[in-house]
Amino acid sequence: MNIDIEVFGQLIQNKQRRRALEVMNPTLIRDVVNMLGLKEEEIGLITVDGVQSEPEDLVHPGSRLCFFPPMSGG
Repeated sequence: MNIDIEVFGQLIQNKQRRRALEVMNPTLIRDVVNMLGLKEEEIGLITVDGVQSEPEDLVHPGSRLCFFPPMSGG
């Protein structure tokens, strides 16, 4: 089964914005970050199925995982 992944903003650099990653078991988000070649320190927000998550959380097959850059506003 797949995890649907979407990457936003400057995190996309030379990467696909959307992709699917085949996994058989729950996987640490940190491991997915490494598989995608992202830098954990450049990620501002992670969501799994719309819920804010952390790199040490698990993502399950069939989930949607999104990575956002740090955001600022004024």
